[in-house]
Amino acid sequence: MLSDRLGADALTRGRLARLLLVGATALAAVTSLALLAASAPGPDDDRLTRSATSAFRAGELPRGIAGARAPGFALRDAYGDRVDTSTLAGRPYVVTFLYTDCRDVCPLIAQELKLALRQLGARGREVSMLAVTADPEGDTPAAVRAWLRRQRMPDSFRYLVGDRREVEGVWRAHYAAGQPRDRAESAHSASIWLVDRRGRWRAKFSGGLPVAPADIAHDLRLLLDERS
Repeated sequence: MLSDRLGADALTRGRLARLLLVGATALAAVTSLALLAASAPGPDDDRLTRSATSAFRAGELPRGIAGARAPGFALRDAYGDRVDTSTLAGRPYVVTFLYTDCRDVCPLIAQELKLALRQLGARGREVSMLAVTADPEGDTPAAVRAWLRRQRMPDSFRYLVGDRREVEGVWRAHYAAGQPRDRAESAHSASIWLVDRRGRWRAKFSGGLPVAPADIAHDLRLLLDERS
C-alpha cells in the first residue's frame, strides 16, 4: 500500500535529520528531567520504576518521574473540538510535539505513530494520540487540517493547537521547547511520552532518535494489558 511505503520511506529519509536534533533537544530534556528526578519517590513509585518500567522498549524514566502524575491540559484540535486529558482516564495515551512546516522530524514521527496504531489492530482504538503544536503561530487550524490529510492520519490522532500562552504551559510541563520562529530547520523537542490508564508517566521515546513503530506498539500493548 502507498501509505505503508510512505511510512517506510519516511523512516529511512528521516534518520539523519532526527540524529542531528539530539544535541540541543536531548540536552535540554535531560537537564530538566534530572532536576525533577532529584525528588525522592515513595515506595510504590520505586517498585514501579524497578519492575513495570523495565519491560518497556522506550527509555526508562528517572526515579521520581516514572509513575508520577502526567500533567493535565486542555486544548482544541484543528476541528475546534476540545480535548481534555482528564477525560482520557481509563485509556493509555501518547503526547508528542509537532509543527506543520517541519520537513523532516514531524512527518517521521507521524508515520511512526500511525504504523504503531496499525500494528495494534483493533486495540488501536483503545489508545489516544495527542500532538501538541510546537509552532502556535504557524499551526493554524487550516494548516493542521491540510497536514493531517497529507499524512493520512487516523481519527484517533488529535493535533492540538492554541495561542502561545496556552501551549507554552504544556511545553514546560513536558520539559519541551517549541520551534523557534527564526529557525528554518527543526529545533523543537520531539519526544514521545507514554501515559497509562491511570494518567501516570510510564516511559518516553527521546526526540531526535529513530523509533521503530513495533517498539511503540509493544509498549502500548503493555499499557493496554494493565487493568489498574
